[in-house]
Order: sequence, then C-alpha cells, then structure tokens
Amino acid sequence: TALPICLSQRLSRAFSLRRGPDVLPVRDLILLDAISEDNVVTVLKKRFQDDQIYTYIGSVVVSVNPYKNLSVYDDNQIVRYRGGNYWDPSLEPHVFSLTDAAYSDLRFRGRNQCVIISGESGSGKTEASKIIMRYVAAVSPGGGKVDEVKTKLLKTNPVLEAFGNAKTVRNDNSSRFGKYMDIQFDYHGNPVGGKVTTYLLEKARVICQNADERCFHIFYQLLAGCASLGSLCLQNDPMQYAYLKGGNCVRVKGTNDATHFKEVQNSLKYLGFGDSEQDAVFRVLATVLLLGQLQFQAEGEGSSVSTIKGLADVAKLLDGEPKAIQNGLTRQTVVVEGKLVSSPLQLEKASYARHSLAKTLYERLFIWLCGRINENLCVPGDDVKAVIGVLDIYGFEIFSVNGFEQFCINYCNEKLQQLFIELTLRTEQQEYQDEGITWVEIKYFNNRIICDLIDKKPSGIMALLDEECIRPGEKSDLTWLSKLDRATQSHDHYKSREVAKDRSLPQNVFVLKHYAGDVRYTVEGFVDKNTDTLFKDLSQAMYECNNPLLKALFPEGNKDTWLGASKRPVTAGAAFKKSMGSMIEELNAKMPSYIRCVKPNEKKRANVFDSKLVLNQVKYLGLVENVRVRRAGFCYRVPQDKFLERFKLICPHTYPVWSGSVKEGVNEILLYIGILSDEYQFGRTKVFIKSPQTVFRLESARDDKIASIVMKLQRAWRAFCIRRQRGSYVDELLRVFANVKSDPQFGRQFKWPRDVPRQLTVADKNLKKVHANWWAHKKLSPLSAERRDALRLKVYAWRCYSSDFRDPDVQADVVKKPLDLAQQFRGVYASHLAGYEQKSRTVCAQYADSHIRFASEARKVNRAGKLDRRVLILTENHLFKADTKFKVTPKRVIRLHSIRSILLNKTPDTFVVLKLDEPGTDAVLDLGVAAAENRLGEFVSRLFLACRRAGNNAVKVNLFDGVLEYNNSQKAPSAGA
Repeated sequence: TALPICLSQRLSRAFSLRRGPDVLPVRDLILLDAISEDNVVTVLKKRFQDDQIYTYIGSVVVSVNPYKNLSVYDDNQIVRYRGGNYWDPSLEPHVFSLTDAAYSDLRFRGRNQCVIISGESGSGKTEASKIIMRYVAAVSPGGGKVDEVKTKLLKTNPVLEAFGNAKTVRNDNSSRFGKYMDIQFDYHGNPVGGKVTTYLLEKARVICQNADERCFHIFYQLLAGCASLGSLCLQNDPMQYAYLKGGNCVRVKGTNDATHFKEVQNSLKYLGFGDSEQDAVFRVLATVLLLGQLQFQAEGEGSSVSTIKGLADVAKLLDGEPKAIQNGLTRQTVVVEGKLVSSPLQLEKASYARHSLAKTLYERLFIWLCGRINENLCVPGDDVKAVIGVLDIYGFEIFSVNGFEQFCINYCNEKLQQLFIELTLRTEQQEYQDEGITWVEIKYFNNRIICDLIDKKPSGIMALLDEECIRPGEKSDLTWLSKLDRATQSHDHYKSREVAKDRSLPQNVFVLKHYAGDVRYTVEGFVDKNTDTLFKDLSQAMYECNNPLLKALFPEGNKDTWLGASKRPVTAGAAFKKSMGSMIEELNAKMPSYIRCVKPNEKKRANVFDSKLVLNQVKYLGLVENVRVRRAGFCYRVPQDKFLERFKLICPHTYPVWSGSVKEGVNEILLYIGILSDEYQFGRTKVFIKSPQTVFRLESARDDKIASIVMKLQRAWRAFCIRRQRGSYVDELLRVFANVKSDPQFGRQFKWPRDVPRQLTVADKNLKKVHANWWAHKKLSPLSAERRDALRLKVYAWRCYSSDFRDPDVQADVVKKPLDLAQQFRGVYASHLAGYEQKSRTVCAQYADSHIRFASEARKVNRAGKLDRRVLILTENHLFKADTKFKVTPKRVIRLHSIRSILLNKTPDTFVVLKLDEPGTDAVLDLGVAAAENRLGEFVSRLFLACRRAGNNAVKVNLFDGVLEYNNSQKAPSAGA
C-alpha cells in the first residue's frame, strides 16, 4: 500500500517549491525567484546534501562531484532515461538525459552533436565524459562489429588517462591535456568509429612537479607492473628517478598502479598495438626517465655527460650511438647565411637540452599514440552519418603563481565562454522565432573584448609574445612585458605595475580581468615556453637512431633538410591559438550540449560542501549569466501537451478526461487557477510563463490535489491485492513456468493449470498464444535470416499439405500429402538452361517484372491431354509457361490475380491444377521433371505467397482425395491419374 505514497512523494519533489523565505532545491535554476550567485550556491548545496548531484539550467547540466559512488548509473537507470525527455517530472536531472537527447537528435534528425564539459580540476569532467560514452554504448544498437567498436571506444579511456593524467593537489586523476573525441555513427545509429583530438599537453610536468603531485600515471604504472624492467634498464622504485620524485609523492591512496598497467597493456592490444609497438613505447618512456638521471661536467668551453653508464643505457634503449646522443645533448647547430655552424653548450644549456628532449620525447609520443588510436578507430566519411563530439577541457585556473600554461588554459576558457553565450543566445532566439514570441533583449557581458586583447593582431598579447620570441638577439620576459605595457596601457581589462601605477604589483606581473575574475600572471618562462626550442642536434640524434618510432617522432632530424628549411618553427602559443580556432570552428558546426562541473571541496571528501569554493566556481563558470540568458523573460517554457498532462488534475473541467484541444485545455487550467493573462504567453507549441511564483502556484495546487488521488490509488491497489490473494491461478502458472528459460524445450511439454478462473479465460488463451509465439521465437532466433526464410517456405508448404493448418484459405482433409521437408528449397532450378539469365530477364522486362521467385522445368497437360515441356517462371505478378527456348505468348502468361484456387491430390504424385477466372483456361502442371527432387511443395508454397503479396487474397489451396477436375476446353485426364 506504500507504492502510491512513494510515487506521490517522488513526483511532488520533481519540481520543488518556494513557500517561505528559504530557497528550496529547484531542479532547474531558471525557476529561482531571485537570481543571484548565493541562491545558486544554496540550491546546489541542498541538492548535493540529498545526493542529487545534477541540476538543470534549461538544457544545461550542472554536475557537482560527489566523491563517492552513487546508484544512479546502473542498467536500470539507463533503461529509465532511454527515450525520456527533460520535462518528465519522474526523471531527476541527469547527464543520461542530456546524452539521450543528443543521441536521439543525431539518430532521427541526422545532426552532428557536441557535448562541452567544463570545470576546474577535480570537478569530475573525465568521469562525465566516460559516463556519456558508456550510455551511448548501452542505448545504441549492437551486435558483431558494432560491439567491437563500442569496446574500442571505451578502451581509449585507460590509455589516454595513463598517458595524459596525473595526480595533483586538487585531483588524484587530473587530466593534464584537453581532449575532444568524435564518436562516429552510421545511418542506423550504430557507433562505427571515433577520432581523438588533444590540446596542450602539460609536458612541463615530465621534468618537475609541485609538492604532493606526481608525474604522468604511466611512469609509475610502468615501474609497478612491467615484468621486463631489466631490459628497460629500470628499477621498480620511483624515488630513484629525478623526474618522478619532484613532488615527493609516488603513491596514490586507493590506486593500484600495477593493476592499471595491465589494463593499459590490454587496452593497447585491443586498440591494435602489437607487442613490438608496445615495446617501442615502453622504451621511449624508459628513455625519458633515464634522461633525468644524466649528469654533466664542464669540458673546455662546453660540457660532456659524466654518467657514462646512464648514457649507454639511453643509447641502448634508443638503438643509437652513445657518442651521437652525447653530441646532441652538448652541442648546438644553427644555420647562418646558408651554412651549418656548430658550437658547444655550457653546463646550464646542456641541462636545458636534456630537459627539452625529455619533454619533447614524451609530448610527441603522446601525439603519436593518439594518432595510432585514430588510425584504428576512425572510419571513412562516407560511412559516417553524424557524430557526437565530447569535449573534456581544462577549467579556468587561478593559482598563487600563474604562468604560460594557465594563460593558455584561461584563454581557452574565454573562447569557450564566448561560444557558450553566442550559442545559448542563438538557441534562445531560434526558440522564440519558432514559437512566434517577441524576442526579449538580454543584457550580458560580452567577453569578446578579452579574447581580442589576447589574440588580435598585431597588438594582442600573443602577437607581441611571438614577436619577442622570433626577434634576433637576447630574448627577455621583462622586455616583452614592457612592450605589452605600451601596447595595452589604455585597455580596461589589463594592468601592470607600470600601467596602473600600482606599487603593490611586482615588476614581473601583469593582470588580466577575465570574465571569471582577475588573474595575476608571472612573466618568467613565457618567452622560453612559447619558443619551445629543441636543438637541431638533438632532433638529428633521435632521427639517426635505429628505432623506427623515433624517425616518426623526429622527422625534422633529417640533416639533409636543414639548409632548405626556411620557415621558423611555429611557437607554442601560435599553435595553441590555431588549435583553439579549429576547435571553435568544429564546435560551431554542431548542436551543442553543456555540462558544467563543480568541485564541492578541496579535500576530495564525500558529503563535504565548501560554499565559498563553490561560489568561486559559480563565478568562473558564469552560471548566473547562463540563468539570465536562458530565462530571457520567461522562467518556464514547456510543450503545451506536457503542461496539460502534468496539471490537468488541478481543474475539474480537464480532469479526468479533456475532450477539447490541447491549447484550450491549458487555457482552462490557467483561468481556473486565476493566473493573469500578462503572466503567460502561448507560442505555437509551447506555453511560456514569466515568474517562478506562477509556477509555484501551479505546483502547489497540484500537490494539494494529489492527496485525494493517492487515496483512490490506494483503494484500487488494495482491491487488486485482494483479488490476487484469492486466485491460485497465477501462483500455479508462476510455479510451472519458473524455469522456462533454462528448459531445453522452453516449456513446450509443461502442463498448464486446469482450473482457470472464469475471469481469466481470455487471459489464459492469450497467454498460451504468447508462450507459443515466444517458444517459436526462441527456436528460430538462432537461425540466420536466410534459413528462417527457407523454413517459412517449408512451413507454408507443410500447411498446404496438412490438416493441421488452420488458415481457412487452405483447406485440407485428415490425410496428409507426402512432403520431403529435408529437401532444400533453392527457388531457381533452370539456371543450367542455355541463355537462362538473359532470356528470363527479357521475359520479366516484357511484363514489367523484376524479381524471379521460382524457375523450373515442368510439363504442362495440353488440351489434347498430352504433356508438353515448359519452363515455369514465377515473378511478383505473373506465372510464365515458357517453352524450352523461353518463348512466351499471351496464352502462356497467367496473371497471379486470375488464380482462384490451387488443387492438389493426396496421392504421392507431382501434379497441380491452377483454377483460373476465365472458363476453359485452367492449367495442369507436372513438377516431377527431376527424378531426385519433388519440387511441387516448394512451387505451391511460393505461388500461394506470391498471390497474396500481389493482392490476390481470394486464392485458396484445396487438397482432394480422388479425381481433380479442371477445364481447359477439352476433356482431360485427372491430375491424379
């Protein structure tokens, strides 16, 4: 009896109300009465405390990381959200709902989709992307190669996480790169492939980490799980390696690196990486670690490697010469006036070269790895109908010290915020236009001015940085800052010590006023990281190694190309700016969906909500701005039929049955509640409501009405329980069929209950039919489509011959005509005749037919009672009685519509009589032309089905015990004679 009460509570919670001074946890933030950052945080907190981690802003999903497992992602939840919609009050906000809407739009409207996931490190972006991929894999059609593709898509996650993620102070599995994955779908909605695009790998992490942070996961996994460390010249203690112990943290609580390494190996294998390729990858990883162990000593004007054993190990792993690698690390070659000039590197620059090589090796390995994954996943464009792109990108970052990486990341977020506002406004305007509603002008901060400050030429920050990097002479971060001050001194969103005359700012800092807040950037390292120099000698040393992977990673190491190379290498900033432009262009061409991820606390603990921390993220993500844009003058808009379905119980005129139009019903409800006409507006398909108070009035009235309905439901439920307790029929049925699925005969021999209650007589008959159909399905489903079609023909042939057939159009006596069911029904038996292919097509084309269902030699009883050889050709509309030269005259053509009945004799002969509409034109045929085959059964069944398909529903099959009578204008012997 508790079921209706639970249902009522669940439905009434779907749209929470505001009945007092407190802000209650509405499921959609556009229903907030007062829009403010504090109210948004309050709603998120209250929902978080109830384990409701998802909240809507229209179609945007705000996700708060719970830092614990919740039972909202299992298969039952997938079934609930599959095919559902946002307005269903029984479905709480969920990333499943957003994904289902995107997938449905792709499948049924063929439009490319993209899901943009944003938020700061530790907010759950990577998990959200994995949830999306899992949901798509679960709801899309499967089988065969499709399931293999789904598995491959899911197998990319452990590989990309191992090589691209690391432990940080904020997140144990932080993505240190931006990732965009296109999931490709065919015209049936099946995932058929994918493509991964990556952005700005944090390669500086390879050589150094902040306190309590790790390098990339794969290094620790390799040392913990690789069974052949000796061949890689490695030990299993991460603290032995300079590149891994910088953060003084080599273990992550609750993480088994060895287990993860096995998972990475299995995933690589599934994605097409052979043993030799995996070995080459692990050798490069080992090389990176050993580069960090090299020591240098002064030697004349230059330097040399002092750790000879380490240098030999590096050379062994790379399959190169130690001397060549040492030259690459300790010498620099430049092109001067068309000539190569080499000079030694001093200790400091040699150490820099070593670090630069380690970073470049890892970065290029990562890019190559993604390229190989794409080779295995990506399919040709002709096979792709549409895609769902998932963008898992770094969130806005403000640290105590912000450098070049934070500058690029925040620039990326500025571009995404600009795109977000533009697309949201575009969506709003399109909805208003489609619904015939007057557009309401929305005031919002347009951050294009900040984007222009960063990327506009020639005076933008990036342009000036590139100019400093490529100019001749000594480059300096402070020189660049000085130029930046002069170029942007009048800009409202830029300040520095010199521009603002603010002595509290250090001399090496500039401040940008981003949409999410002011950020101080320290200029040290900007020029160096933007130049991203790798000396030519190092590229040459790598290229000349015998490891084929290195030739692919360092193509510029071919010395023959140096003198002819005229273009300067692209700077890191310019490359990132270009990739951002491509990304925005890619996203602009798709239907966007958004997931805004929020981190509830810095301690990564469950059930802890830091309101101050969340408030900062609400600002960074622009959630309040989003609410204002989405609301656009109307806080609530819903399809009129959904409104009527939800609120019709309020009004006695519309409940329980409303017979008028949907719009009239909605209007009746609004009038009954007393809502003024200026509080709502009708669009073409939706109703728009202005204020949250109006929505709360509707919800309050609905809650009051539900109580009486619940009582009725309880009475009905109790009555049902009583009826169930009195009857033993269902219990007996359940007992008998308890193990029907595991039964070899699927319950064919089971005894049905004999004592059937009178009320269940019809149900008993229907259940038996259902079981019979299910039994047939279980027997037939293992068969191929071709075998099922063949079996269907044999069943019809058997029915034509059998008294078991219940079809009134096929009449048979008790005795059955002999039929060989083991015989294969091939359909065409005349292909051996000379010229059959072309001549049969000519015959079909003459009568506008295209498909031959049966062709065989036969004999026809002529008017004199003699047998003439014929070739029978059955098509979709005609039966041709061609002679052996395939000559067809009008008299030899039988229209399928003209056949009234098909006559057979019970005796084991091969004759059939076709009774036709026109008197004196009956046809008598003998199918027994092949001694080893009786083709009569196949011919009769194919002819009967062809007549039905041609629209001749009057045709019948009659089976006689005795003489078959026919009329072809002369006396003829019976077919059974």
